[in-house]
Order: sequence, then C-alpha cells, then structure tokens
Amino acid sequence: MQAAHPDYFPLHVGNQWVYRATGTRSDGILSLEITRTAEFGGRTYWLLHGLPQGDFWLRMDEEGNLWAYSPERNQEELWYAFQKAEGEEYRTALPGSLSRAVVASRKAVYKGPIGEVDYALEIRYPGVFQVGIERELFLPYIGMVHRKQNVGGPATVSYDLIYSRTGGVTVVSAPEVSFSLTLDSAVYHANLMPPVDPQRAVPTMTARLTLRNTTGVPVELVWPSGQRYDFQIRNERGEVVWRWSEGKAFILVFGTESFTGERNYTELIRLGDASGKPFPQGKYVLEGWLATQPRTYFAAAAFEIRHVY
Repeated sequence: MQAAHPDYFPLHVGNQWVYRATGTRSDGILSLEITRTAEFGGRTYWLLHGLPQGDFWLRMDEEGNLWAYSPERNQEELWYAFQKAEGEEYRTALPGSLSRAVVASRKAVYKGPIGEVDYALEIRYPGVFQVGIERELFLPYIGMVHRKQNVGGPATVSYDLIYSRTGGVTVVSAPEVSFSLTLDSAVYHANLMPPVDPQRAVPTMTARLTLRNTTGVPVELVWPSGQRYDFQIRNERGEVVWRWSEGKAFILVFGTESFTGERNYTELIRLGDASGKPFPQGKYVLEGWLATQPRTYFAAAAFEIRHVY
C-alpha cells in the first residue's frame, strides 16, 4: 500500500546505505542493508542489517510510523514518528536514543558529501548529554543522511551518507571515481529444442562498462591506439574462449584525455563460438577493461550458461 506522505525510511530488499563516520575518537564506515522479509502476526517486516546493536525487523505503518518488532519478546516498539507535528515530542525505542524524540523541522538545511538541500526532516533527541543520539536528518525516498551522536564526555561522532541505493533505482553517492561492469542477467539460456533455430540457440548478453569521476578533479587517460575498451570471456578452467577485439583493427594514434563525468561502453555479446554454436553449459566470467596504457580500469562479473532441450 502506498502512503500519501513522503517515505523517509524506504523498506525494500536490497536497499543499502553507506555512511562515513567522523569524530573526535575515530573514523570509519557504517553500512546498512535491508536483506529479507518475514511475516509476524500477519504483518510483513523487513530485516535491517548492519547496526552495531544487531539486526532489527522493521515495518512502516500507514501513518508514517516506523516500528521495530522483536520475535523473542513478541513485542513491537516505535522508532520514528515521521508525521508528527513540528515540536511535538514522542517516545522512541530507537537504539542509541534516550526514549525522547521530536520532529524539529521539515525544512532543515543539510550540506554533506552527497550535496546540499533545504528540505531535510530533522529529528532531535532531548535530554541527551554525554552518550546518545543528538540529531538526525532524513530525505524523502532516500532515508537518513546525517546523524550526530555523543559517545562519552565531549567526544562525538557524525555519520554522513556517502552512498545509497533504494528501490533498486535511486542511487545517491558522494564525489567518487569508480569503474564497473554490468550484465543484464546472471543466467543465459541456450535454446536447443529441435528443430534448432540458430537465431534462438545462441543467447545474447548486454554488457556495460561504466567509468565515473565526480570528484571535480580530472583523471588522465592515456590511449595508445583508437581502441577504447575490451571484453573477454573465461570458462571455469580460466581459459579465454572469446575476446571482443579479436580480429578487429584500430587506428594507431596515441592520445591523452582529461576525464570527468560519466562514460558508458556497451556491447551486445553473442555467447557462442565462431561456428554459431552456443558455448558449453557451465559457469563463466566476463572481464572488461579500458584500453589505456597502463591498464588501470578493470572489472569482472560471473554468469552461467544453461542449455534448454
């Protein structure tokens, strides 16, 4: 059921949030993920993994309240009341809080690794002194982007979002340099049901290499020829059974490039040999890289071929 209000804590299997922790004692990384669902008492809950206090079963009700359920105690406790009026205090069982919380603002300003906004939901925790969560900021359909926590005496730690993936669609990240390989499936089927149709027998893969540089500082790419990328497939024995560049000719022009932004290199790859037969059934690895000198951007992904008779 879709709520009529913004979702400040998206609950979908696969949602991930990565925070950079900075403070007076130590720095580090906090990674959270929704890993699976389960039914308790006729209600669906999502398992949040990664908090220092352990894993928690969560659900969002129609009023925008986030509840945590304990199967051991058969008890549900309130974590967040996102739709409370500004200034209205409520009781919370959120780990690290002191049981009191209040929605301080719905137009709070946040400036951090993922950018700057002026529409964050701010929750404060009155009564916190030396230990406990002091303040949190949330963005709709993304989740928590900032937490300030006292960890003893004058020591504090701040958690700021540097990456999130919610709903399988929304990706938020801090400035970064990354290189990745994406496949459109983990399993490809070769249809060998008689009469065999060569157009259907050899499965086709869509593979994409992505280079991203959002740091604002260009990276230098050195190209020894007109070739910009390459792919190859290895079988379970580590043997190369196919290479994209084999038999191709590239102009021998040396060049350099200062790169910022995002660039994608996409290929449709037929998973078969030169005679038109599909590769044998089994497990494979696709490797992809940029054809720079030296080779500095490389990625790999596993996949499987299954024959259907």
